[in-house]
Amino acid sequence: MSEGHPTPEKLRRAIVRAFHDEGLSYAQIAHLLSIGEATVSRVLRLYRETGDVVPRPKGGGRLSPIRGKVASEIKRLVAQRPDATVRELMAELTARTGVATSRPSMQRAMHRLGFSHKKTTSANMA
Repeated sequence: MSEGHPTPEKLRRAIVRAFHDEGLSYAQIAHLLSIGEATVSRVLRLYRETGDVVPRPKGGGRLSPIRGKVASEIKRLVAQRPDATVRELMAELTARTGVATSRPSMQRAMHRLGFSHKKTTSANMA
């Protein structure tokens, strides 16, 4: 199986059939279907808990605090200070909104908003 993708439903149903109808062990099912025992265990646990093999919905992560009014404030900041560094923008954003965030989060937010950044300053190019 490829990492990060749910086990196909057809394979999930085959696991359940092999266990309940054929009486095979987890190790036998894993060997027969060329999958890991952990996959067999997860599918059978899901079946026990829900009565079905349909994967649970993907969990959500944490939403960035940089959206809505805070994102609008970043746009205003960049318009006012187009040459400001990310760290300077972060400090000003915190002062104006109270939202403190990491540099990578700020960079991702700026990218989502359509801003890019320079690799070097004008002074370094001379």
